Amino acid sequence: MSLWSIAWRYLWNRKLTTALTILSVALGVGMISAVLTLREETQRRFEEEGQAFDIVVGSKGNPLQLVLSTVYFMDAPTGNMDYAVFESLKSHEDVTHAFPIAMGDSYKGYRIVGTSRELMDFAPGARSPYTLAEGRYFEKAQEAVLGAQVARDSGLKVGSVFVGTHGLVQSSFAESHDDHPYTVVGILNLSGSPNDRAIFCDIQSVWDVHSHCDADHDHDSDSDHDHDHDHDHAEDPDHDHDHAHDHDHEGQEVTAALIKLASPALRFEFKDQINKHSNAMAAIPIMEIQKLYEQLLGTAKLVLLAIGYLVVAISSLSILIGLYMAILQRRRDLAIMRALGATRGEIFGAVIIEAFWVTVLGIAAGWFMGALTCAVLNHFLVTRIGFHVPAIHMTADLVSAYSAVVLMGLIAGILPAWQAYRSDVARDLAEL
Repeated sequence: MSLWSIAWRYLWNRKLTTALTILSVALGVGMISAVLTLREETQRRFEEEGQAFDIVVGSKGNPLQLVLSTVYFMDAPTGNMDYAVFESLKSHEDVTHAFPIAMGDSYKGYRIVGTSRELMDFAPGARSPYTLAEGRYFEKAQEAVLGAQVARDSGLKVGSVFVGTHGLVQSSFAESHDDHPYTVVGILNLSGSPNDRAIFCDIQSVWDVHSHCDADHDHDSDSDHDHDHDHDHAEDPDHDHDHAHDHDHEGQEVTAALIKLASPALRFEFKDQINKHSNAMAAIPIMEIQKLYEQLLGTAKLVLLAIGYLVVAISSLSILIGLYMAILQRRRDLAIMRALGATRGEIFGAVIIEAFWVTVLGIAAGWFMGALTCAVLNHFLVTRIGFHVPAIHMTADLVSAYSAVVLMGLIAGILPAWQAYRSDVARDLAEL
């Protein structure tokens, strides 16, 4: 019988003690696995979204707040800026794409995002975050395209009609815009991005809904929705009421502008120009997200990892105590093995193998516990920020962590193994 089989049989004879020791190792490994996976995947997803646009321009304020509110739909906007600022950005020689963003309303807690039709065709890198699952894109005011999660949670379908409420959070006291209902014309594919939690419409829709707040805001509205035409337009024989985008944007405001530059190398120069020479504020999404991770989430990761390794250290102590007590109880067994020809080295190795078995089984159980934790937190992340976290997969950090756990387990087995190694065969046999 090999040493591996002997070690396994000894562990099997102490089922309860072995199971508790494995569980203690699994708790630490599960925490380490979940922390590393969630940290890596959320950072990857945040940075992936942050790299979709080179610059975000909005009202002056906190640049991180600007990025979170317009790219990730997670925070309150910093304010509004004149549409004229957006037009000047769009015509800049270094800008290849510019998309306006207008927010202020929501439906059941999901933001209604007014933008241009061109954003729906934007595909950063190899990603296509605006592909349709069904229906079509909006073509005129008061038509809406739903993110996948919005459609799933609200029950809205293509052809459904809904009314937005003022504000970005769900509240029973929020003002309802009953006179400007939206019609669902499309639903986006699940993308695992913040787009899953947004409702997209033509920016004119947002302006029309809020036109009653300012008597100077006169807009055209599509006749299919029975909106009153502006009297100035009615007096203009050259005005075409069939084109929803033929508007005078003077005096209008947008929440932000999403900018794609000709080259990422232009980001810092472009940002400095905006911040120094305009009344708006520019921020680089990827830079703000990296700062967030370094200043806040990076510290949280270190704390959680420290707790995980502390649990593993305590588990290693459990391995040491468990094996040491087992050696004391098996002195006669070990003495018989020695009498039958087993060497001191083989006895030492058998105990080390026991420690190895407990540690490896603890890692396996911990991997499943970590995967379960990630699955639970994935549901939370999808609901809150739209990010899908995949199951645990091996990375360099995880391999290093598991290797460290194995090493700690083997070190914990050295003292019991040494105790077995130096046992007195004659004395132990005399006690039989």
